[in-house]
Amino acid sequence: MTELKIIGMTCASCVVHVKEALEKIPGVHRADVSYASGKAELKVDEGASREQMQAAVEALGYRAAFEDAMVQARPGLLDKARGWLSSTDAGKEGDKLHVAVIGSGGAAMAAALKAVEGGARVTLIERGIIGGTCVNVGCVPSKIMIRAAHVAHLRRESPFDAGLSAMTPTVLRERLLAQQQDRVAELRHAKYESILESTPAISVLRGTARFQDGHTLSVKLAEGGEHIVAFDRCLVATGASAAVPPIPGLKDTPYWTSDQALASDTIPKRLAVIGASVVAVELAQALA
Repeated sequence: MTELKIIGMTCASCVVHVKEALEKIPGVHRADVSYASGKAELKVDEGASREQMQAAVEALGYRAAFEDAMVQARPGLLDKARGWLSSTDAGKEGDKLHVAVIGSGGAAMAAALKAVEGGARVTLIERGIIGGTCVNVGCVPSKIMIRAAHVAHLRRESPFDAGLSAMTPTVLRERLLAQQQDRVAELRHAKYESILESTPAISVLRGTARFQDGHTLSVKLAEGGEHIVAFDRCLVATGASAAVPPIPGLKDTPYWTSDQALASDTIPKRLAVIGASVVAVELAQALA
């Protein structure tokens, strides 16, 4: 069995994508992937290309390395980052490079931790909730919601109805929402907040950042006042927001984005969904 270490997976959805990508590679017969342990155990032919396996994982946005031998990454931004971290132009606080990171989601956290690993000190700036899209308003709450919907469906209808009496459940959405948000808070603390608290080289500022010049940020602090951050390198990792299409009349309509759909404590009697991508179909199915 060949073991591939994978850095950056955060949920069960990540596991599915990595597994599918690896099992498409010639010579890979099975990929058992776990985001909890951060690795994939592969059953492969002797001649299967390790470079292809690593490339397939990296193409999804994760980092990968084989347990028994490091495979060289392709030249790119990571190589540039390594160069920055090893540069000697910082000249501040014991010659440590100072990296400012705006945002606190998956990309921001990965970059901040990698910078610290390379010897830098980091100032991370977040104006909202720590953790970004996936844990707060994306993968985690949506998977909890659709799992609850699946259970409701099985209580109402299943392949065993001939021998198990079916019953339409009473949906107490406000209680489901409370359970969902408790789990979100638990995972946010485990995957983000506790890591930041236990990493002395990362300082967290709560507030809104703006550039003063190419090496200075002004942060309007949430608690009041302003903080000036002088940096050597800066990563803008402010994440994603729902796109609202310019449909005539939409702005005058009480519409939801996915954020509001996940956070609502009621279920509408009628819902129209504009779009048919993963997010649209997943939330439509869960609410139905």
